[in-house]
Amino acid sequence: MKKIVDLYTASIKGFGTDLLPPGFGYGKKYRYKINLKRYGVGFETINWCLKNCKSKWGWYFVPRTDTSPDEWSYENQDAILTFKSREDAVYFKLSHA
Repeated sequence: MKKIVDLYTASIKGFGTDLLPPGFGYGKKYRYKINLKRYGVGFETINWCLKNCKSKWGWYFVPRTDTSPDEWSYENQDAILTFKSREDAVYFKLSHA
């Protein structure tokens, strides 16, 4: 697996999340879900998952329930981190409490 970076360079020809293996990253929904309570998935979170997870993982976004549909913006969404493995989800939750 290629090393993930958080910026574009000519040598890697892409951004960090472009280099995630198939089945990982944005739009991947697995059984075990953790609401990050923020509108983004940071580079540190992605790196942590790459280093510590033994199974597949990903994330997607859901609109917050406390905002009206007329006020849509990316800031009014929560990132949901998902894991295929229960152990990975528990480990993430414990280390990010």
